[in-house]
Amino acid sequence: MIKNKIIEKYGESNYTKLIFFIKGTIISIFLYIISDYTPIRIITADAVQKGISYLGINKELIISGKFIAVGNYEISKRCIGLASASIFTSLFVLSSLNIIKKVVYLTLFLVTLLLLNILRLIITIYLFEQDYSWLIAHDILAYALGIGFSFLILIKINPYIPLFK
Repeated sequence: MIKNKIIEKYGESNYTKLIFFIKGTIISIFLYIISDYTPIRIITADAVQKGISYLGINKELIISGKFIAVGNYEISKRCIGLASASIFTSLFVLSSLNIIKKVVYLTLFLVTLLLLNILRLIITIYLFEQDYSWLIAHDILAYALGIGFSFLILIKINPYIPLFK
């Protein structure tokens, strides 16, 4: 049996981590793929359009098949952190947290992630409209918020994830 050979060669702890990794990967990929069939990008684009209008920037909301944009700014799956949302959702689902904490923490995480990305997109578009460079307007802001927020969440849920023990 494959399970027994892996346990014999690498130990029970590493087998558990491998299974966790495989399950997490499958769940993450599944969630990322099905996100195409949800209105999340439209909701985000609508919120971004309203947000930039408060800053005096008026752009049309464009929804054409899989293409969603606010003016000439496409709102992609990466823009709103759907890869991170998928990965962290699988981490929460597979964690040893009790069901109530899983639901509460995951809900707080996903709502915060969405709000941060909406705010980031509003600021990014504003900076682009002020002729800031891609590096300043997009990359620095995206990486600082995205990576920083992800590390904060990982620090919080680390003890509940078998992969990190």
